[in-house]
Amino acid sequence: MIKKLCLIFSALSIVLSGCSRVQENDIAVNEPVSEQPAAEEEAPAEKTEIKIGTTKGAGSVSIAHLVANGEDDSAYEKYSAKVYPSANELMGEFAKGEVDAAILPPDKAAKLYNEYEYKCRVVAVSGTCNYYIMESGTGECNDITELDGREIAINEADKMAEPLLSKIADYNNISFTYRYEENSDRLVSGLENGTISLALLQEPYCSEAELKNSNVSVVLDLYDYWDEAADCPLATSCLVVSDKFIKNDPQVLDLFIRDYIASVSITKHNSKETADLSEKYALFDSREAVEKALPGCGIGIQTGADMKEGLGRLYALLYDLSIDSVGRKIPDDNFYYIN
Repeated sequence: MIKKLCLIFSALSIVLSGCSRVQENDIAVNEPVSEQPAAEEEAPAEKTEIKIGTTKGAGSVSIAHLVANGEDDSAYEKYSAKVYPSANELMGEFAKGEVDAAILPPDKAAKLYNEYEYKCRVVAVSGTCNYYIMESGTGECNDITELDGREIAINEADKMAEPLLSKIADYNNISFTYRYEENSDRLVSGLENGTISLALLQEPYCSEAELKNSNVSVVLDLYDYWDEAADCPLATSCLVVSDKFIKNDPQVLDLFIRDYIASVSITKHNSKETADLSEKYALFDSREAVEKALPGCGIGIQTGADMKEGLGRLYALLYDLSIDSVGRKIPDDNFYYIN
């Protein structure tokens, strides 16, 4: 395992780019510099343990190396992770102060900020472009227009799914009907047994479905159509931190962000090791699915003004499409942590 995480970064704002299942999204970082011996050895500062909440998916996979390197003492701070059954349950635990940070879909992050007394701040976009149309059967669909009038199964807990699909449908002068399933696991099982013919899923669930049944396949990358239909980036996960945590020690947060950037870089370039760690820490059900899925998970990181600008445009669009999805108002400037 790559243990050295004390990388020197040219900037903390790293743009997420390249949304494809077949090509890794590279993160630009400087090469590590050799350390010079210090004139005097200083006693190491006591590390802070940071509790991170997540749900199964690309967000949980992205923290595999963060947890591992906190455990083996090669990160700036210590990290522990808890995987929650749903984003709503995670939001409730965050609101009670059970976790210091959480990886959430951007709409859930906005609702957490707008509707809960225990405030969060968004510090990074941690994933993007992670929506795919899957088909059980022939897999001969080649264009979004071929889905006109068909039923698409979606995760009813994913409140971004229907607005995004509707935006794309309106742009292409087509329409869908929707079938609602309780969670992504139900979508995978439905595709596997043939009771669902079309579904909207994210990685690594897509790869899990393909591994379970060779007749199930990804037929469309939704981002190809989102980019045409909407004038804003498609963020799919965010890293949020409690306002209390930031006020207590902003320097620790800055080290946390550095550790997370390093973890993401390792994640994207070490699929096998990332899959092994995901299994070790029970971050996703299928180790094989994680290894297969990593190029298409959209894992990356964007901070600062670029993060604020991109999320702001997405929230404005979601507000127009489904006001309830963002907690009935667009988050104000205090929502964004920019250092």
